[in-house]
Amino acid sequence: MAKIRCTSVSEGLRASEALAGLQDYQGRRHFIRIERDYLSQQNGAIYLPIGIVHIDPRTKAVLIELPHEADSGANRLWVDISSICQLEAAPA
Repeated sequence: MAKIRCTSVSEGLRASEALAGLQDYQGRRHFIRIERDYLSQQNGAIYLPIGIVHIDPRTKAVLIELPHEADSGANRLWVDISSICQLEAAPA
């Protein structure tokens, strides 16, 4: 499963929610309201699970799909490959 590093995480509307900040390839910030249980912590960073749609071989930018629409209206974002954490597939 792939995950993206959140640039910020703040309180949501309820105790079970969080507002996760993400940065796209152009440096724009996007925010997504998500259940806190979706977020994971690894090496001091907080990650959000995402789907990888495409990797541009020239720029190494990654097109990701978010769990649901961000505040900007985006469902998919181009992000820098350095913000992605690719984990091994879960056993079947």
